[in-house]
Amino acid sequence: MRTTDIAIIGAGPYGLSISAHLRAKEISHEVFGQPMSSWRRYMPTAMLLRSEAHASNLWDPERRYTFERFCVEKGISYVASGRPVPIALFLNYAEWFQIHAVPDVQDQQLTQLSRQDGQFHLSVSNGDMVHARHVIIATGHRYFCNLPSALTELPPELYSHSSDHKDLTPFIAKDVAVIGAGQSSLETAALLHEQGTNVSIIASSDHVSWNADNDGERSLLQKIINPEAGLGFGWRSVAASEFPQVFSMLPRSLRFYLVGRTWGPSGAWWLKNRVSGKLPVLTSHEIMRASASNGKVHLFLRAGGKTEEKEFDHVIAATGFKADLRRLSFLDPALMSSIAAFEGAPQLDRFGESSVPGLFFVGLLAAPTFGPVMRFMFGAKHAAASLAQRFASEKSSHQPLNNPIAATPSADQRQ
Repeated sequence: MRTTDIAIIGAGPYGLSISAHLRAKEISHEVFGQPMSSWRRYMPTAMLLRSEAHASNLWDPERRYTFERFCVEKGISYVASGRPVPIALFLNYAEWFQIHAVPDVQDQQLTQLSRQDGQFHLSVSNGDMVHARHVIIATGHRYFCNLPSALTELPPELYSHSSDHKDLTPFIAKDVAVIGAGQSSLETAALLHEQGTNVSIIASSDHVSWNADNDGERSLLQKIINPEAGLGFGWRSVAASEFPQVFSMLPRSLRFYLVGRTWGPSGAWWLKNRVSGKLPVLTSHEIMRASASNGKVHLFLRAGGKTEEKEFDHVIAATGFKADLRRLSFLDPALMSSIAAFEGAPQLDRFGESSVPGLFFVGLLAAPTFGPVMRFMFGAKHAAASLAQRFASEKSSHQPLNNPIAATPSADQRQ
């Protein structure tokens, strides 16, 4: 058994960026997880990133290991905006970043996290036990896959979530329904269609939203009127991308509304001509129920006041992710019950610390506090800097900072 001051759980964009910031300040910590595991194991090999190149960075405080610098070093043409980034290129960059900025990741998975006598107890996949004073949960989206309830009654081999598929070739020449109208649905359907799958998109929304075309060429006036930020174009995007601390000051009801209703399902500009007019897109179709017969899926869809039945070999739900603490299977029940939460999201202070002193959350679970940017890897920029500030202050004072949630009622707790 060993002891560490800070344990970072997860080695994706958030975990690696936080570690890079802590290393720069010589703050002792350990990172647990396989680097970029979800990206390598669960995203289609032919996928293109939705984010533009300038927003596809991992983050070290001195900006020595940016995506642009990687491209320059490797002799790869770099365009900040207007050219989609292939996932294979991004993963090569992420590996380069990790080797240079975070070379000592513990390639082990957390199996259980509990807390006793003011310390966290971590059980990891190689059988080790680790004690930690602080734990940062940076596990990404995989725990939070959202599936339509109608599908969960089907045999498991007949349906899946879009994040389950790195390789789509098993669906060649099959009849497949893809559920949803967001980037994941649209790109999954495009990739299936292009490999010879008979695919249909089914969406409850009344239309598909497409992001504005972007050729990378913009005048100075356009840049002023409609600036480009990490989450897209416009001053609203600038606010959401760059000011998560301001977002956290909004009333809880407004924060939850904005997170749920903004930056919703849409398709990247470069995807439109691969979908529109190329394959069936059934909007305003609601799945009423699903059944299985002779190895086929039968979907009963409601549209225009009528119900119709359609048959498929497989259904892929590209229906996003729903943040809920209860889905973190490694959390000990006693620890879980001690975390103050609202609608499944932990209540966090300005550094991302929960009501359990020393337990921090970043990424999707932090979005209801800090805004939509935390649903995207661009949010790692803010989480890493904030946590580095938090622990550097503690290090300089040689004593733990007070936990505002534990010490005094937060805005969330007063509502």
